[in-house]
Amino acid sequence: MKIGKTIVSEREKAISESERFKQREKEKKRKKISVAIFFAGLLLVAVIIFGFVMKAVHDRKKAELPESLTKKYTPTVQIIDEDGAGYITDKIKSAVGMLEEDFQDYGYKVTKVLLPSNTTREVDVYLENVAPYFKIHVDRSTSESAEDAVRMINHLEKSDKKAQYIDVRIAGRAYYKL
Repeated sequence: MKIGKTIVSEREKAISESERFKQREKEKKRKKISVAIFFAGLLLVAVIIFGFVMKAVHDRKKAELPESLTKKYTPTVQIIDEDGAGYITDKIKSAVGMLEEDFQDYGYKVTKVLLPSNTTREVDVYLENVAPYFKIHVDRSTSESAEDAVRMINHLEKSDKKAQYIDVRIAGRAYYKL
């Protein structure tokens, strides 16, 4: 230090009340924005994790599907279209293939399948050595339809009735025409 010099520090600036208020508001706004960004990031991470988990679950379920759901069923019998359009959908082909396999499980063989005119989801199934044919709905489970058909065959044999056709389009019910 030199003689004759005084130590002077810089004088503090006086801050008015309105400037302090503005400063506090800026701090509040900054905190709100940082909290919002934090939660948005947290939400984004949660969505990404959820997506990965759902993909893993979907892949696992797909891998665990029974063979009956992943197997392609192709019919071996002739499918006759009464309308003559000649266009038979893959759904009908698959349903007929499943019906063949289901009836085979009960010891019956499907000989032919007829697509009646003016219908979209009905098939008429003819079995070997069974007089009546069966009206079956392709949207219904083929195993249930085959089971109902076999029950009706047994019922008609016990009661010595000869039916023209058996209708098993409705679940748990079967109708026949003499």
